Amino acid sequence: MATVSYIPNDPLASGGPPIQQVRASRQPSKSAGFDIQPAAEPGIYPAQTPEFGFWQVQEALIKGLKVWRDADGAYPEAWFGGQRRLRVLTDAGDDLNAFYDRRSLQFFHHTFDGQRVHSSESVDVAVHEEGHALLDMLRPDFFDVPFIEVGALHESFGDCIAILAALSDRAIRESLVADSPDLSAKHFVQAMAEQLGDAIRREYGDAAVEDGALRNASNTFSWSDPTMLPPGGPATVLSGEVHSFSRVFTGAFYDALRNMYLNTGNRSAVSLNRAARTLGKLLISGVRSVPATPRTFEGVGRRMVEADVAGNGGANAAAIRTAFAAHGMTLPAPAIEMPVPLKRRTRGGAAAELREELEVPSGTRLQYTPVSSDIHGEVTHVAAFRPMQLTEGELTGVRLLVPAVAEVRTRGRSVTGVIGEIRPADQQIENEGRAFARALLANGDIRTVPGTAAGAAEPPRRRTRGARPGGTQAGVVGPTPPRPAFAPFPPTHEIRVIGGEPTLTRVGFSGRRR
Repeated sequence: MATVSYIPNDPLASGGPPIQQVRASRQPSKSAGFDIQPAAEPGIYPAQTPEFGFWQVQEALIKGLKVWRDADGAYPEAWFGGQRRLRVLTDAGDDLNAFYDRRSLQFFHHTFDGQRVHSSESVDVAVHEEGHALLDMLRPDFFDVPFIEVGALHESFGDCIAILAALSDRAIRESLVADSPDLSAKHFVQAMAEQLGDAIRREYGDAAVEDGALRNASNTFSWSDPTMLPPGGPATVLSGEVHSFSRVFTGAFYDALRNMYLNTGNRSAVSLNRAARTLGKLLISGVRSVPATPRTFEGVGRRMVEADVAGNGGANAAAIRTAFAAHGMTLPAPAIEMPVPLKRRTRGGAAAELREELEVPSGTRLQYTPVSSDIHGEVTHVAAFRPMQLTEGELTGVRLLVPAVAEVRTRGRSVTGVIGEIRPADQQIENEGRAFARALLANGDIRTVPGTAAGAAEPPRRRTRGARPGGTQAGVVGPTPPRPAFAPFPPTHEIRVIGGEPTLTRVGFSGRRR
């Protein structure tokens, strides 16, 4: 069997395993897979070469697929939109970042002081982006929801899957338990993307990243209403920028892992593996069943506890609730919400009744996301988007689509009842959307596509970065300035002309904040 060179965690993982030679892995035949470019034959290649990048990413993404299989019971069958293979670019250009855009995973390089960094060479970074694709496969309705907490959950999910991928490696678990038997010390597993973080710090200063990593899962950040936080700030403080705010949920997840591991009373690599695999199953159960509302962190945590009660007799409920409480989120005692029957159960009749309850016009399109719930069986997340007008600086006159949501229990094509509260797109929802837009604007994460209808060929793009003198409306055609050296590439949102109106639209997820 051919062998390849492989870095099992991150090139700068302090105390982590060094580069090693492993058997070249093949992507699982029963799984949705990846078309990694440029491809290379197996062999021992030096780091920072295209050939090394291919095998490094291949091995990392296969590890992520196996984590998903262990947590969900099967490999993913297809990516978003039914794609069997997702394109992967191991070097998509010059930047300190990585990106997922529903069609591809993209990694980048950057050179400073004669040193070159490839984000593809970190398992943390590769699996984080893969995590976006996995969550988008499971919950495609999250993609367009303009709430800080929903975007932050997407970012945290990527970090959580990366942690689980690291802990799926027995050598890493043994090293971790030997160095920190109670997992209380800072270590390379909880430190995310150390090399990328180090490069960003050297390029942009200490305030751009956390100490020793891009982000640390072991943290003390506590939940606060994200709409009341500053839209951006240094890495040492919590802000409404989604990568920054994601650290609250990631911290709760890591503390839950530690609590569950310590509760076994056996501080061994085997016990750590068991705790990680159990928590992975509970995480997927939680994100599968949570509605796409502004308070998704608490919602996922509550459903993780409910899933643990249903599947494990509540053996880990206290560990999870304690972890979330340590990060400012009080989870209620587990309780099963019984579906409330609708008056009209046929798909058409139920749709009409749901529109009435969601307080949207009769012709509004309903988006359905069916999932399997550990508690309620077959359920469907229903969303109806309505437009609101933004008034934030350069975004004045731009539309933002905000959702009214419901969760219903289904049997075949029949709707048998509503689970929990129906959430119309009221004033609070608009406030959430405005806070989300402010954070994007403050962090330079919007580009305009002047005069372009959705799906048309795109002219040169101009990044929207804060208000211009005189408050000129976004979307006005003008000269395209050179891309700022400090700007993330590509941005996660753009302004597209949809239905004759400039509309703020997500195009993907990036690996870090500016």
